[in-house]
Amino acid sequence: MKTWLTVAESAEYAGVSRDTIYTACERGELHHARIGGRRSIRVKAQWIDAWLERHVRGAEHARPGKQRSMEATAP
Repeated sequence: MKTWLTVAESAEYAGVSRDTIYTACERGELHHARIGGRRSIRVKAQWIDAWLERHVRGAEHARPGKQRSMEATAP
């Protein structure tokens, strides 16, 4: 595998859309490098792996939402 991945390659590697990669970069959630100013983003596979692990851990520890029973909503 290449050392530096493009946004498209990063998206394919992570199994997400290019927009998701761009958004994660903009929010500072995904470590990345800009090449030649603001035009070109490159990401290392290990950075994607770390980003995915943080999201998986967050999802595993998330509290389930409250479920309302049908009886509670009946008139």
